[in-house]
Amino acid sequence: MVNNENTTWSRHIQLGNKTSECTRLFEFLADSLEQLPVTKEFKHDLKLVSEELLANIINHGYDSHADGAIDIELAVDGSSVRITFTDSARAFNPLERKPPDMLNDLSEGGMGILLVKSLTDDQHYKRDNNHNVFTVTKNYNK
Repeated sequence: MVNNENTTWSRHIQLGNKTSECTRLFEFLADSLEQLPVTKEFKHDLKLVSEELLANIINHGYDSHADGAIDIELAVDGSSVRITFTDSARAFNPLERKPPDMLNDLSEGGMGILLVKSLTDDQHYKRDNNHNVFTVTKNYNK
């Protein structure tokens, strides 16, 4: 774990809205999280969450042929890692979506946000100046 409560830093990357950008996201996360003394599982959880959120923005947020940028900021402090996704796709708050009835129909979607919620400690959405801003936080002590 990070011992210094005052340790704070952040990194940023901008990706295009195409699935091939997942590779750049993984490289960014691996490089950024390398210096943190956290478990492989902690890093894997953040990678899985980030992949899910990026895929949702690419596949559901933008029209199929529209160009768009996705800004990702990874911020670290003495108690948590926070990842913020900002995009200019159509407005959508995944936290307001009703969870799927797993016994009846998994095809309606919504499983990804359940995964995100289960692997992070806090999730927050806001619409700011025609941008979706979705932040997840994972605490070290969990």
